[in-house]
Amino acid sequence: KKLAKNKGKKKEKPTWGEPKQNNKDKTNSKKASSAISSLPKPEFVNTTPKGNKKDLSSTPMADAYHPAAVEAAWQDWWEASGFYSCDPKEAEGKSPEEKFVMVIPPPNVTGSLHLGHALTAAVEDTLTRWHRMKGHATLYVPGTDHAGIATQSVVEKMIMKESNQTRHDLGREKFIEKVWEWKAEYGNRITTQLRRLGSSVDWSRERFTMDHMCSKAVIEAFNRFHEDGLLYRAERLGNWSCALKSAISDIEVDYIDLDGRTYLEVKTHKGNPNDAKGRYEFGVLTSFAYPVEDSSEQLIVATTRLETMLGDTAVAIHPEDERYKHLHGKFVIHPFNGRRIPIVCDEKLVDMSFGTGAVKITPAHDPNDYECGKRHNLEFITILGPDGSINHNGSQFEGMMRYDARIAVEEALKEKGLYKGKEPNKMRLGLCSRSGDILEPMITPQWYVNCDGMAKRSTDAVRKGELKILPAEHEKTWFQWLDNIRDWCVSRQLWWGHQIPAWFATKKGEEGVLKTDMKNNDRWVVARNEEDAFAKAVNLLGCSKDEII
Repeated sequence: KKLAKNKGKKKEKPTWGEPKQNNKDKTNSKKASSAISSLPKPEFVNTTPKGNKKDLSSTPMADAYHPAAVEAAWQDWWEASGFYSCDPKEAEGKSPEEKFVMVIPPPNVTGSLHLGHALTAAVEDTLTRWHRMKGHATLYVPGTDHAGIATQSVVEKMIMKESNQTRHDLGREKFIEKVWEWKAEYGNRITTQLRRLGSSVDWSRERFTMDHMCSKAVIEAFNRFHEDGLLYRAERLGNWSCALKSAISDIEVDYIDLDGRTYLEVKTHKGNPNDAKGRYEFGVLTSFAYPVEDSSEQLIVATTRLETMLGDTAVAIHPEDERYKHLHGKFVIHPFNGRRIPIVCDEKLVDMSFGTGAVKITPAHDPNDYECGKRHNLEFITILGPDGSINHNGSQFEGMMRYDARIAVEEALKEKGLYKGKEPNKMRLGLCSRSGDILEPMITPQWYVNCDGMAKRSTDAVRKGELKILPAEHEKTWFQWLDNIRDWCVSRQLWWGHQIPAWFATKKGEEGVLKTDMKNNDRWVVARNEEDAFAKAVNLLGCSKDEII
């Protein structure tokens, strides 16, 4: 009955010490409250001179918390007062246990802080303040990363929008000037945010990774690593971004798994005319046949990257496969350029039970084929240019972008009666984490750091208990990465960033000595400056400085 009478409404509890309010009073109270809240709030004006302690005498107490009003002026005063600096002389008298130094992992100058940065900064700042309160010599160093790839991309888009020019139209020197102008105008966004967070960093020690001191440190480190034999130049298969026209390191690769036939947009291409949305086909295994030399027989192979057949230099079979023993030592003929391609026996690469048991080998564009090519001393034919277009090794497909060539190769194989069909196939695609572009394995000369020693020390420290990883289940990831470490590619084909401190030494009158030819790799001189490079070149070539160009 009570529920029916009150129609399910919750009975209000009486407030002690206050007269009961009727509905009319409530309505009037709400209207008054609404009228007050709708009044425009006076805009806060900071009257404290920059660097001075905040003057609270002229600011009336606000009726609520207003962050801009409460936080204004304090950061400038803290910085001017040097509260977060560390006296080097005082630190000299401290024991190692009484010193705490931490560098902010430098965020990219192109970005802005997100929640992850805020969380990290809060934890780091808490640790710093705790050590400072304990009387330790404490230093928390701020800085930003020059973000070579991201910054160059941002500025390139800006100048294209403003003047319809590419960086090549401007030239390297003018383009770098534009980047520095951009950095001066927009590069302080992150440092402003760190100040707003109240992070207790020593701003007098702020660093930008392209400033003079950092550049000097990079050159010194590069030279020391080279002198110790840890840093070297080599031509090997690596990750190539056609969008950036640059090599990238393994850690800059993201992977996506495809369950089968998938259509993806490729930004560096004009679009697939066979798809309404211009997307390209991935996740399929395409089969085609190679004609066996001096025979009517065909050898069928399959690939998920059909365009790479333009760079095939072998077909591999298993030495114990009875189906192909009569082909040992024989050749197949490339259908588009007439190249004789050897049939090689490779028990490491070929699985007799998979597919036809015959594997096309493209040593210049596939990691497994690369190793096979070295085992059998095969020719390494690169078919792609820096932008992902087919080069002069691609016969009639020269000039096409790689996935347009994939479509054209399929059609050409059909015309020759060599196309055998395709089917959905699970595969993994490597993407550039910077540009989102689909990566190509490419053989290019780059500079590498030998990571074996560092990796072993890191894994040994965990296995001996000297370093603990929490939670412990992440040890598996630690070992998986470091036990299989590859040398780190540190060179990039960019204009914005630290230039490799190396010079190519030649003498006047020399002809045919090309820096791109690995036969001349010993001509590269690593030095701390140009004068040092000339001195090393004189010693290397056994001539006077005047003879060197």
